[in-house]
Amino acid sequence: MSRILLWISSSVLICFIFLGSGCSLFDRQQDPENAILKQSIHQKVFFAPYDTVWKAAHTSIKYPIAIENQDTGYLETEFIKGIDGFQPPEVAKTPSAGIRYKLVFNFAKGKTEGRESTRVTVEKKIERLRDFFSEADNVASDGLEEKVLFYRIEREIVIAEALKKAQ
Repeated sequence: MSRILLWISSSVLICFIFLGSGCSLFDRQQDPENAILKQSIHQKVFFAPYDTVWKAAHTSIKYPIAIENQDTGYLETEFIKGIDGFQPPEVAKTPSAGIRYKLVFNFAKGKTEGRESTRVTVEKKIERLRDFFSEADNVASDGLEEKVLFYRIEREIVIAEALKKAQ
């Protein structure tokens, strides 16, 4: 009888331990797709009129444009094959043939500290195609091309302002 009582009490104790720690054992993991999206979106505020930033972005983008609407501030490129796209200078290896990406720009005009400003958001959507039948896998961006685009846009704005002053 004492063995059965010992077995039952130890079983109950083990059940309470597992139930008590159940909340901490089964915490939700972060959704990897949302983590990828958070890493792939980059923003910068330019202290320039909206039209000037829009024109500078068009000059800076070297890819074919699929969708653009200046009134809503939306610009999207067509899918670019990894081989034809941006390559960081330190990488000598060509990307896989199954990689493709597109850039999505959102423009918002406003005022910052009393000055006219335009916020530009760039999202680089990278997909890895495994085969013809499978869904594409999302891949996180390293953010380098987005920074380069922001730099180019900023330089185009500086050039436009200098030309305006020269006239």
